[in-house]
Amino acid sequence: MDNIATSLTGKHEPIDKPKRIDIQLYFTNEEFVKLTRGFIPQQMEDKWFIYYDNEWLYFHRSWTGFGIYKAQIFKDHDGYLIKDFWAERNFEKYQGGDYSDEYYFPELIADTLLGVDVRKIKSKNKINQDIDYLNKIKGAFFGVAIGDAVGVPFEFFSREEMSLKPAYDMIGHGTHNQPIGTWSDDSSLTFCLAEALANNGYDLTSISFNFHMWKNTAYWSARGEVFDIGVTTSIAISRLLAILDNEEDDELKMLKHQSFEDENGNGSLMRIIPMLFYIFGKPISQQFEMIWEVSALTHRHIRAAMSCLIYLKFAEKLLEGKGPNTSYLEMRKEIIEFWNDIDFSESESMHFKRLIQKDIRNVKIDDLKSGGYVIEVLESSIWFFLNSSSYRETILSIINIGHDTDTSAAIAGGLAGIYYGVEGIPQDWVSQIARKDDIEDLAKRFSDKILSN
Repeated sequence: MDNIATSLTGKHEPIDKPKRIDIQLYFTNEEFVKLTRGFIPQQMEDKWFIYYDNEWLYFHRSWTGFGIYKAQIFKDHDGYLIKDFWAERNFEKYQGGDYSDEYYFPELIADTLLGVDVRKIKSKNKINQDIDYLNKIKGAFFGVAIGDAVGVPFEFFSREEMSLKPAYDMIGHGTHNQPIGTWSDDSSLTFCLAEALANNGYDLTSISFNFHMWKNTAYWSARGEVFDIGVTTSIAISRLLAILDNEEDDELKMLKHQSFEDENGNGSLMRIIPMLFYIFGKPISQQFEMIWEVSALTHRHIRAAMSCLIYLKFAEKLLEGKGPNTSYLEMRKEIIEFWNDIDFSESESMHFKRLIQKDIRNVKIDDLKSGGYVIEVLESSIWFFLNSSSYRETILSIINIGHDTDTSAAIAGGLAGIYYGVEGIPQDWVSQIARKDDIEDLAKRFSDKILSN
């Protein structure tokens, strides 16, 4: 029998400056056994000493013993899973980087420990079959509403004002003088969309009617009052009502062809998260057509719709069980491929340059904005999610750059809610949110509808 590597087998030093990197790798029970055997260098050319100890896999340079990687292995439903790994960032010991390590680490496992094609352990089939849709839907719905509610009291505060008196918790009153836990139009229109999808599936007439009911009767409002509505959204819902009154429902599908550049506010992005679960797994071209139709009910321009696609494609990767950084990299790749397929104009793609063609993670916090322009809040919501380690941190950090705080926190909250789950949201925030039981009920009915399709 081959020797099994242990901590006593070779030289090993702990990682000096560990950096956490998201990844998703899957292993069968048989592959897990191979992982636990580790790797003992046999000749000068063998660069690695690898051993398993108490759920962790450790990777050391064979000559120096320097710790380079470590990863915890979790039991999955029908095998095992690595969710992330830690890499040395003391460049005197190892001169790696996030991008190279994201590709090299799985190759090292596949080649050195398992002797398999790396694509086998990167397969996402297992995780797709085991998505807890109700938990993810509740995470998304509460993620949006709670982010919205935490941001409501600070809306329109400047970055400078927030720096002097930063947000640190969910509070009441403030800008709109609303009780603690009150959410705004961002969540109301999100729930109007979800309600329509839960009751009637993908039906633009039903969605439009719910938007009208919210504006004119406070349907799906937090406390029976519409206290915050954007100008573009208000005008658009009046336009929807005229279409419905004239029974010209087919006209709803044509709104995206009536594009105006001043309709690039954040009002469709803020409410789009329920569409994630309806378009999940569909071809990206079909996803975009449906997203644009729903976006165009209030914001008809292709830039607003493309922002929604980028946001939902990123969320889709999170829903598949991938980590934030992996999700971001894969989203960018798929969006660029889609742009090439549809010959997306350079005059439009240039607006997404910092997020797609370049890496938003390299942007400094002082260069981020969170006003009403859709590109600003799309960039900021993804940046703060990528640079935070919890739902709470995501929400408070984006609020503390000021301006459209409720909307930016709602959009970032949707991503964080999906990734961390409803259990990752501070429970005192959950308990104080307006209409908590109604949101729970909507999430259950929405989940039932999705699973029945």
